[in-house]
Amino acid sequence: MTSTKLSQAEADRLLNMIKRALVSEMNFPSRGESTEFNVIGDSRQDVFAVRIYRGKINRLKYNMNARIVRNGVPLLELHINPSNQHTNPDGEKITGSHWHIYSEEYGRLWAFPAESLESDQFVGNTISFLERFHVVERPAIHLQLELI
Repeated sequence: MTSTKLSQAEADRLLNMIKRALVSEMNFPSRGESTEFNVIGDSRQDVFAVRIYRGKINRLKYNMNARIVRNGVPLLELHINPSNQHTNPDGEKITGSHWHIYSEEYGRLWAFPAESLESDQFVGNTISFLERFHVVERPAIHLQLELI
């Protein structure tokens, strides 16, 4: 985790800002690999990297995250895996797929359940992630045959 800290107002502004992808298409990664593309917000200074990682052993495990390019602060993450377990700073355990949303107090340490997302719905979950990050112009998503 980076040591840069944002105010909650700045984090909320960046999370809720309308964004557009700087690529027209992307390939969902193969096992054990990741793919990354940039999205831009209101100005040239508001550039974010969206990264998708796919588990090497479990094909239904994958993570998506969005971070600020200029300082590396992670704003939003989605961890897809039915057997995941995350412990929040207060000791609460979250089992299954979950979101991390940046907060001034905890950074990305707090998790929230992602109850309506199914592990095998790669494209739908990616679109849900991009919608939650307010990316209105999205790339076309291509799947490798091994995923189907």
